Amino acid sequence: MNASFDKLRLCGTYGAFGVVSERREELIIESANHINGPWKEYHFKVKPGDVHRRPKWISPYHHRIDWQMWIAAASGRVERSPWIYRFLLKLLRQEKDVIGLLKSDPWKVESGAESNADDCSNAPKYIRIEKYSYKFYDTNNATISNDHEGNKPYWVRERLGRYFPRQGVASADILEELANRH
Repeated sequence: MNASFDKLRLCGTYGAFGVVSERREELIIESANHINGPWKEYHFKVKPGDVHRRPKWISPYHHRIDWQMWIAAASGRVERSPWIYRFLLKLLRQEKDVIGLLKSDPWKVESGAESNADDCSNAPKYIRIEKYSYKFYDTNNATISNDHEGNKPYWVRERLGRYFPRQGVASADILEELANRH
């Protein structure tokens, strides 16, 4: 990207990243109250997740948790981002301050009422992180389907594999142990 501007000598490569690629890897956090699902996705305020949600323009500031998730995806392994253990634990515990960093709470009761902490049927017990590759939707690509309202997607995502845990799922007990180690 910057090479195309260099010949004009209009700008320099300011910032941490001098090149922006067409693909990006994203971490998608999912939780369930049964080990076999169904799994519910946590949606962030600006980072890609739902392929039908329009990308956000956020310059000059970044939403810190969204940015940290992107850095964690780029770093390769969860051990390089140990803050994630506490973050996942707080999501499982449905701590309001942490849920407030996200676009929405997938465990919030449909009627709009707050979920009851004592209601085990509406509380996550297990959590995992999947890694996906995202690229912008090509309007010439007819293989991608529209959503239930007929909207075309903004992104195409492809599952790359499990980011955390490598096998199985994580519970609050496992996350507490990992968080205390780091």
